[in-house]
This record gives sequence, structure tokens and C-alpha cells, in this order.
Amino acid sequence: MQGLEQLENLEPDGVGGFYLSGETKVYHVDAAGQVRTVLDDVAAPGGLQLSDSSLFFLGRQDGMLWQLDTTTGQLTSSTPFAGNGLLRLPDGDLLTTWVGTEGGPSKGLSRYLHESGVVAPNWSMVPRSEGLALSPDHAAVYTDDLFTGQILRIPLDSPDEWTIVATLPGLLPGPDDLTVAQDGAIYVAAHLEGAVHRVDPDTGATCIIATGLSNGWTGPSSVRIGPNGDEWALYVTAFDGTLRRLVPPVGVDLSPVGTASAAPR
Repeated sequence: MQGLEQLENLEPDGVGGFYLSGETKVYHVDAAGQVRTVLDDVAAPGGLQLSDSSLFFLGRQDGMLWQLDTTTGQLTSSTPFAGNGLLRLPDGDLLTTWVGTEGGPSKGLSRYLHESGVVAPNWSMVPRSEGLALSPDHAAVYTDDLFTGQILRIPLDSPDEWTIVATLPGLLPGPDDLTVAQDGAIYVAAHLEGAVHRVDPDTGATCIIATGLSNGWTGPSSVRIGPNGDEWALYVTAFDGTLRRLVPPVGVDLSPVGTASAAPR
């Protein structure tokens, strides 16, 4: 799929499709590949997270956390919550990231406490981060550093005791986002390199599983696991306005975190 705005992020809709954030739009792509604009004239929507019928997203220009009721179309702003990546934790709280290009002092990872509506800045003082993904055991989150190529693990019960689990090879791969499979493998969209890496967080081993994507400024911006018929595949957005599907070799289990190993129904 191509011809869309510069795409920043994507989120599976649970029924075979995706929500996508562009420069000024939020799109929905259904399981048949039909695209519709859900929201227009939005201030640079960023990270997306779906919870039941609520689609949460960040306004990267206005610094707000927004909530869209995908059933009624009602849009509300929750609270100032400036950031880039977005992840909803199992307890309902939200995390966002600070890349380092926003100016001002680092905000590390900030946490939105959903029960009180309070934002806890500097919840984890990682120096820079872009994407966010939950570990299979729900005990930690992973993030990536755009500038150093490092992949970081942050324990949820001790967020300042983060560790580096791997570093992508190359001069400047520019990891922009990542996702985690149920078997623990991390898949990373390398924006500047135009590639997707697979990372073993236990050993630090990395390998490139997809090349030839747009690179430089137009490179891949987000990666997620989603259904592909009765199997799973990787889906990758890029700043060139494309959504690509990467089908794994036979025998590779791409079940996403939080699901059984069985294929989607």
C-alpha cells in the first residue's frame, strides 16, 4: 500500500486491519486493504494504542494525549503528554518516549497514571528513546535509541535499572520503533538504514531480516505483528507513505505478545 502521508506509527485493530498515523491524518486500513481517513487536520499524530473501542494517540505538535472513540467518532483530549512512542501497559497506564530532538532537558520515559490522570515525567531516565514494546512476561518494556542503535530493557518494577540488551550493527542504523513476539524476539525498524532487524535480547545477537526499504529520511518508522490469513506477519510503515507486509519463512512463529501460539482466527 502506498500514496499515503508520511506515516509515523501503526496499531492493529484486532480484526485484521490497522490504524495509521500520518502527518495530519489518522487512517484506518481494513482487512481487505481499503483505506479511509478517520481523522483529518490533526497536529502531527504520533504513537497509537487501541484499548477496546478507544484509540489513544499523541499529538506531536500540541503535546497532548488524545482519545478517539472508534465507535462514535468522538474525539477528546485527556492531558498534556508530550512524546513520540506510546505504549499501553497491562494496568491501563500509558508510557511515552523522549527522542532527544525536542529541545530542553531529557524527559526519559514518562508515565500517564490513568486512574488519577496524572503524568509522572522522568519515570525512567533513559537518555533517549523512540519506540516501546512490552516483554512477553509483562515484566519489562523495550525501547530503542535512535542515535546509538542500542536496544534497552526497562523493568516495570524498577524503571531506573534499565540495561542495554543489544546494539544494532552499522554506522547509523537509526532504530525508530520495535515490536516483540511471544517467543521473545525483538523486531526493530531501522529508519535510516532502510531495514528491519531481529534481536535476541538474551544473547544480544542481531540479524537483518529485510532490506531494500526506503532509507534516509523516508525510511521505516514503525513495525507491528499482525494477521496474514491464518498466520502472522510483520507490517512496516515508512515516511515514504507506504505500508508493507513482511511474510516470515515457514516455521517462524510470529505470535505477538499476549496471544497464544495458535494462528489468528
